[in-house]
Amino acid sequence: MLSEGAKLLAKNIHKGPEMTTVVDAVNNAMSAVGVNSGLHNGYLHALKKKTPYADVPLLNRNEAEELNAVVASFDSLTFPVIEDLLKLVDEPLSKIKDALYFASGISSEE
Repeated sequence: MLSEGAKLLAKNIHKGPEMTTVVDAVNNAMSAVGVNSGLHNGYLHALKKKTPYADVPLLNRNEAEELNAVVASFDSLTFPVIEDLLKLVDEPLSKIKDALYFASGISSEE
């Protein structure tokens, strides 16, 4: 029972909106770093041809700082499912399991 509850809790944390939102933000910021690296190289190429910096489309000179900011947001993540479990401390195990199943989006019959 305990291992099943631990698995459900981990699934709730892993697939919950708190974690997926931050992971998506990191993924997007990493993409921006890659794209901007390519754009930066394009800028250097354009510079050799005297193209003004402002004319390099989509170039974001702050992409590294933006990535650092979204990675840092992992430090402030909170997981409501854990707080909800604390409220059920005196409840029967069946009610705690139902709360975990409900939060993970699956039914206890599955």
